[in-house]
Amino acid sequence: MEKLFDFHFHLLFKHLITVNQAGKKFALNENVRTTGLAQFLNDIFGGPFDSQASPKQVSESSLRLGVIALLSVEHAFANRVLHVFGADLSGVLPLDKDVFDRTKNGLTTYYAEFNKQIDFHLKTAAELSKPPFTIEYLNRSSWAGLTEQQITDKLTLGDKRYFSFSIEGGHNLSDVAIHQKTPSRFPELKLKELQDRADVDFISINLCHLSHIPEQTLGGFAQGLNKTSQLAFSSEDFMPKTGLGLTELGKKVIRQALTHETKPILIDVKHMSVYTRLHYYRFREQLAITNPAVEQLPIMTSHTGFTFYTLDDYLQNKRFRSTPDTENGVPISKVAPENRRIGRTNDIINKGLFGNPWTINLFDEEIVEIMLSKGLIGISLDQRILGASNLAIDSNRDPFFEEEYIARPEWEKMFRDGKLPGATESLFGGIAPSKQERHIMLLCLHLVHAARVGYAGLNWIENTSPWDHLCIGSDFDGLINPINGFDNVIDLNKLQGQLLKYLPQADKFLPFNTDQKALRYKDDGTVDAAFLNQVIDQFLFNNGLRFTVRFLQNWKTG
Repeated sequence: MEKLFDFHFHLLFKHLITVNQAGKKFALNENVRTTGLAQFLNDIFGGPFDSQASPKQVSESSLRLGVIALLSVEHAFANRVLHVFGADLSGVLPLDKDVFDRTKNGLTTYYAEFNKQIDFHLKTAAELSKPPFTIEYLNRSSWAGLTEQQITDKLTLGDKRYFSFSIEGGHNLSDVAIHQKTPSRFPELKLKELQDRADVDFISINLCHLSHIPEQTLGGFAQGLNKTSQLAFSSEDFMPKTGLGLTELGKKVIRQALTHETKPILIDVKHMSVYTRLHYYRFREQLAITNPAVEQLPIMTSHTGFTFYTLDDYLQNKRFRSTPDTENGVPISKVAPENRRIGRTNDIINKGLFGNPWTINLFDEEIVEIMLSKGLIGISLDQRILGASNLAIDSNRDPFFEEEYIARPEWEKMFRDGKLPGATESLFGGIAPSKQERHIMLLCLHLVHAARVGYAGLNWIENTSPWDHLCIGSDFDGLINPINGFDNVIDLNKLQGQLLKYLPQADKFLPFNTDQKALRYKDDGTVDAAFLNQVIDQFLFNNGLRFTVRFLQNWKTG
């Protein structure tokens, strides 16, 4: 059975925020399951509430390496849960009411809730280290002094599973009452406390997550929840409305993360608004001038999709429509990007395949920027991120995709005036398929696109390629709607066979950068099978293995 790496999943998050029918926490050897009406609603929403990567499921899977994302529940998620057509149905879900009430009513802090997550993972570590789980949490201090080969051997030999931790969202650093108008002043000191701890270690932190945190704004975030998702969780804080790029507080957090002497933490650009991401790339360059060690730290994004646009084309040629407006007296801006067909299947009725052009996803220039930094791009397995939009006839689309909110200052500078951070010029120089097949093709089209963009944008030395920088970033148990056919981590066992079948098709039909193929071909035009197998192995495991080794050597190799 092939080994797998997952750059972003949630091992115990659902165990922490749910209770079973008896009002008790689900046991570690149980999957979180909905029943009755909750199960019906879970099916309608695409399966976000049941376990997708529980310890039990992980123990039955090929997952051997990965990154567990820890986060405290945001106020926006606790604000109004599952109000459908005016009816409050939140009681049918197996949610731990105490967790959500504490957050909704400001009776706790994000930092306190985050530390409870850490404590729960450490408290259960002894049980999870035993069969059938055999899980060990990675800490750089425990691997100090080992050579690269010794680390590689230890990570790959035997049946143990080794997982790092990440911090999903800068809100986890806020130590003031949630949503109570008291500002959090020193999040960088809370980050330092976490970095200084001997019992836990973190590979990365997202500066932003899915909602506005009024007590602590570190930078602009991108809208991530679509209309369907907001039926389950509803809050105005999911919609970006104010702010432009990194705040001074956000810069302090970034500086602390990247310049800690013994435990630097990478910045995960997922969930930042596009302007904030561009601002970060430049701030990182400036920081490296006075802190040369920062240059060794790669740029990464743990669970993303692509817009299939260059930023220049998107902005200069206005590949969107937008109109500023007001809501409840507040200036707002919405942008509806053009729907862009990225591929097709052989289905006569439902053959078109489209990406998700929301700005939460990466533009082509950013793919190159991350590869240039020797970073890693985790491809999400959330069908909404990859581009699936309609449960029925998904290829019958309007000219424009669903509107997304863009913070008004960002809209004015980028989308109206075409200006980037600090400058006005460019920042970067035969059988009808099943739903499962449609979604696996979306995944393959993302991989092919990244490889083609990488080949076109950079010069690659021998034995290197864009394929060195791609991996799975499933976001399982992050309340996602997974791609059909891959409902949980166990299903990833069949991913290799699907990639062998559909990657060549994606390379044939992707209509962008057509003069550059992602795969290699023999003189007779057939796919080079050895290269195809090699890049699949890289995507499924080897790239993640190499990245983990670099982490355990504190980024001294690369």
